[in-house]
Amino acid sequence: MSDAGATPYLSIIITGRNDNFGGDFDVRLRRALEFNHRHLSHQGIPHEFILVEWRPVPGKPWLADVLADQYPELVPHTLVSYVANVAYHDAYSLNPKLQFQEFIAKNIGIRRCRGEFVLTTNTDIYLSRGVLDVLSRRALEPRVLYRSIRVDLKDDIDCDGVDWNILEDERNYDTVNEVRPPLYTNASGDFLLLDRETYRELRGFNEVYRPAKVHMDSNFCLKAYSAGLTIQPLEAPVYHVGRGTLNSQVRLYVQRPGEAPWGDRRWKHGVIYENDERWGLGGAPIRATRPGVHFIEFTWDVVPPLVSLRRLLLPAARREV
Repeated sequence: MSDAGATPYLSIIITGRNDNFGGDFDVRLRRALEFNHRHLSHQGIPHEFILVEWRPVPGKPWLADVLADQYPELVPHTLVSYVANVAYHDAYSLNPKLQFQEFIAKNIGIRRCRGEFVLTTNTDIYLSRGVLDVLSRRALEPRVLYRSIRVDLKDDIDCDGVDWNILEDERNYDTVNEVRPPLYTNASGDFLLLDRETYRELRGFNEVYRPAKVHMDSNFCLKAYSAGLTIQPLEAPVYHVGRGTLNSQVRLYVQRPGEAPWGDRRWKHGVIYENDERWGLGGAPIRATRPGVHFIEFTWDVVPPLVSLRRLLLPAARREV
């Protein structure tokens, strides 16, 4: 468990809402959080989890409250939640098919976390022994974007019983998502590790282009590369239970890509963006509803303009530093 007053070495940014997406979201979230917290603590790595709840479900308890009730020993020093007013979803959206905008939500966490280094990931990702060893050595460097291979486990794996024996048994693997230079983008949304100051210097993930949410992770890798950062793959994987929503549903939208809940995958994501200074709802009024749970009030003042072409930079080019 992290010390209440200590600055974490690592902030882990995750997003979600109380909709039990896929029928087992709650279980997958809890098991991965418990696993990662247990092993980070065992390795002596000071850490915090930042949950950002985007588009909370009307009439249901906040996921943030559910987790605070389930893990009172972690709140508020190791588990901190931010709940964005549901009005932000419509204010940002240029595509009514999008149900959840996780990269805008992750920006909220990046702006408000305390860790020296920040890992943006997803709720069903398990850190490997190799990743834990890298973190425990405290040898991460600033202005280096660290990437990791994601191993997708087979769909019939019971996440209630995940342990090292299951994670490290190759017979349980469905897909190994390799990463290749120069951008190392494959499955990047599950592991983007960078020092906090550089994450903030880059102003997080793309908030300029809003009709789609897919490929925002690879677009960030391009942003980092063009800014002169080193992108370095770790010689260690992370594990994901199942193949994920995109991979499991992509065939349903081959003939109608505009209907997909992630937006059209064919958008020209090889561009460099420059987010508004209000990225991540910077300056929005926030009130604490209980220890460790914060509600972000709605105001148009922190919603960037829908059109700002000066913030789309073409062509993409690497800046040497």
